Amino acid sequence: MTIEEITTESAWQAFIGRHDPNTFLQSWAWGQVQQKDGEHVRHLGFFDNGIQVACAQVITVHARRGNHYLIPHGPIFSPQANQAEVVQGLTQYLTKEASQESAVCIRIAPLLEESDASKALFGNLGYKPSPLHVHAELTWVLDINKSPDELLSAMRKTSRHAIKKGESEVLVEILESKAGFDRFWPLYEATKDRHNFVPFSRSFMAAQVEEFGRTGSVYIPVAKYQGQDVAAAIILISGSTAFYYHGASLKLSSGVPAAHVLQWYSIQEGRRRGLKQYNFWGIAPEGKNKHPFAGITIFKKGFGGRAINYLHAQDCPLSFGYKKMWLVETIRKFRRGF
Repeated sequence: MTIEEITTESAWQAFIGRHDPNTFLQSWAWGQVQQKDGEHVRHLGFFDNGIQVACAQVITVHARRGNHYLIPHGPIFSPQANQAEVVQGLTQYLTKEASQESAVCIRIAPLLEESDASKALFGNLGYKPSPLHVHAELTWVLDINKSPDELLSAMRKTSRHAIKKGESEVLVEILESKAGFDRFWPLYEATKDRHNFVPFSRSFMAAQVEEFGRTGSVYIPVAKYQGQDVAAAIILISGSTAFYYHGASLKLSSGVPAAHVLQWYSIQEGRRRGLKQYNFWGIAPEGKNKHPFAGITIFKKGFGGRAINYLHAQDCPLSFGYKKMWLVETIRKFRRGF
């Protein structure tokens, strides 16, 4: 097996587009977002007898707790790939590069469902579970290649009623790129103030909208109530899937179901674009009532769908500095309630 850097967007996206499952985190656009945020990005292709069998977008994360390599939702494997050989080759390749970038570990957040086999794939190569999750690992996915009536009938009764009630009160516009982001941002700041979380910077989020907007792979639904913007979302598209990646809203009376109507129109926009799935992103594990996603989980599940449980992020320590990173992140994990 040989490893080569892929240097063109067309070649990278051609391979990504041929393989499921879909993920925007391995897209060329996501790599460009990371570069605009100051990180170094490698696009690695894995070839077996001249035929590409896998790819991995590698982000060098510069952090005070320790620089590290991050492969979010990767590598992407073809059905013909020997997954163990790919991960071993990736590990060896990055280990050789590590000293030049003071990287203390390789962190892979794979797009493989949790199983004994997926755990062994990394465990056999010296990886161990990361202290933190990187991106949503337990996700909620809805198949949207159905009629509106079928989708409505599969919802929780309260969600269906909220949509029907709210459609007469809430207006939803589907906007593109900059115009949508300019209306999303004030709502995001209001959400941050209300829930007191550490927000993404405006420049980082604007870069996401800009980069995915280049290929028409983003849309921004904005909900209005009594003439005022009250809720919005940033939806990123990869392959046949729409991802509800960012949400924002004002605090309204419980009798105004703006969030339900917003999601319903967002789902309909995904259907209009010929997409097959709507990924609501992260939810809380069953019975974890103190989990940060616990409240939003009830809301997301109300639309119908199913859970996908991806393997937890895996770390391969590369230097003694990993111990410091592990300690800092372990403390952060307990503070966040995960």
